[in-house]
Amino acid sequence: AMSWLGSLSIVVDVFRKSRRGRNSNSTNTKPTTYHRLMLGMSLYDMSFSGALMMTTWPIPVNTPGAYDPRGNDASCATQAFFMQLGIGAPFYNLCLAAYYYSFIVRNRKPSVFAERCMHLSCASFAFGTAVAGLAMDFFGFAGFWCWITAENNLFRYLFFHGPIWIIIVAISVIMSVIYYDLMKQEKRQRRWKVNTPAADGEGDGDDAAPDDERLSTETRYSTVTERLKKSLKSRRENKRQSGCRVSASVKSQAYWYVGSFFSTWIFLTIARAMETAGISAIPFWLTILGVTLVPFQGFFNFWIYIRPRYRMHRENYPGTGRMVTLFRVSPLFAGCNCCDGAGGRIVQTVRGCVGRGVAADANENSDAGTGAGVWRPPPMDYNSQEDEEDADEENVIAEERQVPQGSTS
Repeated sequence: AMSWLGSLSIVVDVFRKSRRGRNSNSTNTKPTTYHRLMLGMSLYDMSFSGALMMTTWPIPVNTPGAYDPRGNDASCATQAFFMQLGIGAPFYNLCLAAYYYSFIVRNRKPSVFAERCMHLSCASFAFGTAVAGLAMDFFGFAGFWCWITAENNLFRYLFFHGPIWIIIVAISVIMSVIYYDLMKQEKRQRRWKVNTPAADGEGDGDDAAPDDERLSTETRYSTVTERLKKSLKSRRENKRQSGCRVSASVKSQAYWYVGSFFSTWIFLTIARAMETAGISAIPFWLTILGVTLVPFQGFFNFWIYIRPRYRMHRENYPGTGRMVTLFRVSPLFAGCNCCDGAGGRIVQTVRGCVGRGVAADANENSDAGTGAGVWRPPPMDYNSQEDEEDADEENVIAEERQVPQGSTS
């Protein structure tokens, strides 16, 4: 259920961003390739998580070895269909890694044609295998739930486990290339920083000016030119340091998404690999971890998705509680006044969330003559701030990669 709600939050946020983009003339408020990839991943994860939420209920009644079966053949096939449809989520993880590779290493966003190919390939494989399993009667009781039966074990590998193993290897290679490229950039930036004139007495101010007023015009001109060069390089270095923080956030987001994918599928993959190798005594704890973590990918993705927004709010309002911040930045509670103060207390009702503010700074924050003593933070549109950051990230990374090669020698 938590994974399904997390994926639903991402879907709601992307659709809200799309609606805001249609109502605005600015291109910065429209969903980007990143948002559309997250939308597709979340939709397939909702299919997979929703099927798992049914647990053993769709299994036909009186099925040997099944715990509390309450369904029939149709309900079992329906659960198996939506579970197989969830294979689209790992494919979108691969597309997201390819997006970060194009964005960070190649310094450009995927083209419209490339993005359409990503969506088409994910949908083709997910719907193709799900429809094929339904048409060829591969679905049935599979141990924990309804899926491809043990009699069709080959198609388990062709339709699910094999593609996931390939995706794991491909994502590992892509992230290794990204890591190697970023290490080269950081090394080049450090060498460039050491060779800048800032280390040779930049910022001496007027003390660096010549005291001899009888200097020639050429000497005075060269001195002013040198000062201008130092000033421009200093501004460029400050801008680059600011850009490093933005690119670091992009890099950390990529690593977090990959970590979420690996932590979700690694245990189930190891168990299936041991079974393929002929090891019959698979540890029970390994099976439990695999079955438990697989439904949590949407929940992990939700936390990673709102992580930049959460950190932004914490920086702007350091006194705000963590739960209050979470409700403010959560897409499901956007537009709901969950709290009216830095230490506001959240009260949940069936109609939504109601905040009870705290009185603070009545003299400074209250309206003149009204006596209102509840501190209310100024409204902040975190979505618009994120949109501006998304629009600037590509330019920032482009500037970082334009470090002069000759200055490193």
